[in-house]
Amino acid sequence: MSVAIQTREQRINTLKNAFHALMWIAMRHFSQRLQPFGLTHPQFIALASLTAHKQSCTMRDLTNVTFQDPPTMTGIIDRLVKMKLVERTRSETDRRVVLVRATPAAVDLVNRINDETMNDELGLYSDLTDDDLTALERLLKSKLRLHVGRFRSLRNGDLDSEIERLQDFMSDPIYYAKLEDSTNT
Repeated sequence: MSVAIQTREQRINTLKNAFHALMWIAMRHFSQRLQPFGLTHPQFIALASLTAHKQSCTMRDLTNVTFQDPPTMTGIIDRLVKMKLVERTRSETDRRVVLVRATPAAVDLVNRINDETMNDELGLYSDLTDDDLTALERLLKSKLRLHVGRFRSLRNGDLDSEIERLQDFMSDPIYYAKLEDSTNT
């Protein structure tokens, strides 16, 4: 039985397809995980961003970090306000600016979802050895390095600094997006 040898292009296409399939499966699984909590994926991303930020932010900040357009984000926030997970106010210095903030109930909910997700992830990776995890981590960091380098046109030390900064993204995505905006203007 002979094994067909794939070209480099075919192998890279196989990896790309596997990566896209993993992202799709992960998104679908996570969306299903959110259903018992009455949340959609975009609502959770907005809530997670707000809870990580720990202070009020503008709707513009939130649309920038979630990649939603303003009318869609308004609908998301309307539903989250009705669920008592977000508070909406106006800026005292500019009444045209809408500020949003996660409520304590939102913080509790996001923490509960994150804890359940981590428990699920621990089970998912239980068959991998520490060496497997190290190899996977190394490969994913290499892929991240390639994409960030190309996206931001960075090399060496600047690229390493950007990747370190990006690793902090989940601790406060709104703050990261504001930094990104300030460096691009």
